[in-house]
This record gives sequence, C-alpha cells and structure tokens, in this order.
Amino acid sequence: MSEVWLSESNFNGSASVILLGDVPLEILDLLSKEYPLGVLWICSEKNNLEHPPNTTLINSSSDSEKLSKIFSDFILLNYSCVPSVKVSKAISNDSSHDYAQILELVISQINSAMRARKTRSENGYIRQNQVFKNLAGYLSNRLPDDCNSIGNGALGVVVGAGPSLDKTLPLLKDGLHRPVIVAADSTLFALKNAGIDPDFVVSIDPEKSFESCSISGYTPGIAILSSQSHPSWAKQWGNNCCFLSGRVVTEDWLAEKGISKTKLLAVNNAGLTALAFADFLNTAAILTIGMDLAGGNQGEQRYAENTNRSHVQTFSSHFHQIPGNYEDTVLTPFLSDWEETSNYCQKISLNKMVINLNDRGAKLAGATLIHPDQVDELKTALTENLSPFNSENNNLLSSRKSLKGQGLNQLLCALAKHCDDCWLDFDNLDTKNKFSIINFLRTRLANKDFASLMGDFAFATIPVITSEKQPSEDELKSICLELQHLIWKLEDAIVETEPNEEFLIRFFTEKFT
Repeated sequence: MSEVWLSESNFNGSASVILLGDVPLEILDLLSKEYPLGVLWICSEKNNLEHPPNTTLINSSSDSEKLSKIFSDFILLNYSCVPSVKVSKAISNDSSHDYAQILELVISQINSAMRARKTRSENGYIRQNQVFKNLAGYLSNRLPDDCNSIGNGALGVVVGAGPSLDKTLPLLKDGLHRPVIVAADSTLFALKNAGIDPDFVVSIDPEKSFESCSISGYTPGIAILSSQSHPSWAKQWGNNCCFLSGRVVTEDWLAEKGISKTKLLAVNNAGLTALAFADFLNTAAILTIGMDLAGGNQGEQRYAENTNRSHVQTFSSHFHQIPGNYEDTVLTPFLSDWEETSNYCQKISLNKMVINLNDRGAKLAGATLIHPDQVDELKTALTENLSPFNSENNNLLSSRKSLKGQGLNQLLCALAKHCDDCWLDFDNLDTKNKFSIINFLRTRLANKDFASLMGDFAFATIPVITSEKQPSEDELKSICLELQHLIWKLEDAIVETEPNEEFLIRFFTEKFT
C-alpha cells in the first residue's frame, strides 16, 4: 500500500485512522479491517461511494471549525492511542482543496490530545490532589457571572512573562489613565520591582507555586485561580481570591450535582486566561505586553530577565514555525498556546481594540501591533479615548458564587458516602494479592459517579489497570496509596467547607452508607 500514500504517521496500537485525499475502494476495505474503531476519510465531494460501515466521509471543503470539532471527537474514540494518519498521493492532482491546511489541523489536534493525555498520565494524581485541596475555596468563592462591568470604559492591560517584558514593562509607568491590570503569575517579581501593582493575578498551573514567582508578602490585588492551581496561591491571598471553572472532570461532576460552572473558564495557560479575564471585565480596549508566544534566542527562552525566571528554559525536540510580528516566521514550542491565544484575539477584536505592544514575538490575529518606539503616540490616543479605571467598581469579592445551607449539606453527604464506601473496600482488600488489587481498582473506577469525582486520577489510572500489559505489584500498590491520600484530602476538604455542627457530628461519628 506504500504506493498509495504520500505520507504516513502510524502509531503502535492505533485502532483508528484518518485519511486525506481520494483512496481506491479496495484500499479502504483493507483499512476498515485494520482499524476497527473507525476510518475518518476527508475527501472531495465526488466520493459518494459505498464504503465500509465503520468509515465516515467528510467533505474536504468543510470549514476549519467544523473539521476541528470532527477531528477532536474522532480522536476521543480511543483513549489509549491516537489515530494513525495517511495522506493519499492523489492530493497532488487535486488543487481545489487545501489539504496541507487540513493536515496541519489534524496534526495539531493529535499533538494537543497526546500532550493532554501525557499530562494526565504523568500528573493525574498531582492535579486531582490540587482539586481536593482547593475544593472548599471553589465551592465558596467562584467568579460571579455579573461582574463584567468592572472595567467599563477603561483600558485593560494584560501582562505576560515573555522575553519582551524587559523592554515594555517600564513603559507602563507614566502617561496612561489608570488601567485595569491583569497579570499572569510569572510576572509578579517583575511587577514588584517596577513598582506596578496588578489588580488581578491569574494562576492556574498545578505545579507552579507562589514561592517560584513572587517574594514573601507580595500579594497584590485579587488572585484569580482554578481548582487545579497550586494551593500556595489561595493560602497567600486568603479571602482575596476567586476561582474559575475549567476543563476539569471533577467540576463536571459537581455541575451534575447543581454546582454551576463559572461563565468564564480557565483555559490553557495563565496568559490566555488573563486575556480572557480582561475581556470578561468589559474593558473598552486591551493592551498586551510580554505576550510573545514564541521563545527567544533559538526558541528556548521562555521568560523575561525581569521575572527572575529566565533560567527556566524550554528544551523541545521540535520547534514550530509560526507567523512573526517583525519576521516572516518565528520559532515556538508553544504551538497550541499560540493558536488558542491568536484565535481568541481574533474573536474579541471584533468588539474592541486589542493592542500588542511588542518588539518581537508571534503575530496575534486581530491585534494591532505597536512597536515600543511608538509608545508615546499610543499613550496619547488611549488617554484621549478611554477613562481611568474606577477601583470602587471592583465588587468582585462581594458577589462571588457560593454554595451554602441545604445545598452544601446535600453535596457533603454525597462526598462523605463516596469516602466511606471507598474505605470499606480498602478494608476488604488483600494487598498481597496482585489480582485482588486490580479487581479492587477496576470495581471502584467502574462506578461512573466515583470515577468522575476522582477526575484526572481516574483518567490516569484506568488505562494502566485495563491494559493488556499487566502493571507490576509495586505500581498497583503505589496507585492504591495515591487513592488513599486523595480520599484523605477529600475528607479534609469536607471539613474545610465549614459545614453546620449537625453534619460534623454525623461525619465524625457515623458511616454515610
């Protein structure tokens, strides 16, 4: 079949395949047997042929948004392995469709899925541990849906930590009406030294601690966190923090129980979430600084010198070429970060001006690029057309979404029951019998409600215990120990929600079965 394909990307264990371009029917029949989970065939309109039942035909003229959704859903058919990709030689004779763009979209979706699965596999326990540590705060301090008038008429400044921040941050000191400043967590050291206090600080990374970004006692403004944020941020800001929902399975479980997600979601990284938050505040215009989305030097430099994190570099096996601000292309290891940020800039630029103050970096669609040498003209224009930020409008803390009363009590009873049921199963577990441990874990996680509650931990564990390659006894014991720790953290979270005395007495003296 090698004579048929212009290129092939085959993954061991793959049970699905994506085909680009016209393919002979006999080849399609063979592939449908080789890839039983499904064949996704992107081809021209003329291919209205009969095809195997596990084959889905997609018109290659479909718009990119539709294709992206189709690819995303198709990749989800097999959690253990992404689809193989085969490009037909026939596309060389079909100039009516941009197969190169479609292939780029396919590869981007697959890379994103592989990265997410790798992250869950490697960090599933860590992420779930953070969710339970932040659970009490998430239930009582979620972002309200009606705070989007805070930035009315004012400029929103979004501060990222890219290498250009060394050049652009000092330019904010003078000449502007008071803006709303939304900063990514990694910029705190630089902001402190520049004497600029942000109004909001965004941190959503489960492994990035407060201590790695700031100095003791410097906790300006309001912290905007996710349920997976490192707990040091909530600890440092105390009551001056607010939680966003995100792409978190445990939050989906909570939503099923009536705890609604926030209207604004934490997405991808702190910089993009800061941009989305500044837009959510209904600022009149947005100015971004330090949003390079491309590494400095040969692509490996991630942070500006003034962040005190420039030693943290990215050593990637592959750097992607993307459109640059002042060069045709620049290198980045952050392809999905750039794509999502650029797409978001394009979206919000339809309703407000987005200005990218930068002397380097990647091009952001929809953003007006301003070089630092033109900053004086920019300041004049912004001052003439925008109003100062009125900090008295910042009522975010007083209007946070909170679960209380009977609703909280019902949720805590459900959580306590899961804890007690799990401890009961642990009591009956033979920890010296490998097959007993596997059966215990499979039974526990076969309970959809429990698996959803355990979120990323369940996603990381299920492929291990259902794989044909049996995990070792040490691996299984380690998983059991992690599960025990998570149940302990969940029980701590139940107490930290400060339930009423009646519930606490029952929680400490009875079993919720």
